[in-house]
Amino acid sequence: MEPFDQHRYDIRRGAAIDAVRATRRAADAVQLEGPADVAQAADEYAKAIDLNIEPSIESLMQLSKGPLSEEQQERYHSAAAERNALVERCQQRFVPLARQALDELMNDVD
Repeated sequence: MEPFDQHRYDIRRGAAIDAVRATRRAADAVQLEGPADVAQAADEYAKAIDLNIEPSIESLMQLSKGPLSEEQQERYHSAAAERNALVERCQQRFVPLARQALDELMNDVD
């Protein structure tokens, strides 16, 4: 972990918030336009991405108070790995459902 830097923290936090907002907008569009199962998977995926940034933001906030202890670093790595796994599971569920829905839509157009 790098020492805390307020400017770097602000940039990373802003980028993370932008990514979460973009994901949420995309999930909202799928909920309005897509089949129910795809919409639910999109919502779960967006929520997982939102949760995924929490460990990083928390560790950066803790760094503002000083270096992280080994226990804090282990907690961060554990939480980050858990959240990354959740994002991957949600992505693995969402993508095939979305592709199937798009294929069905294209078949209906043809």
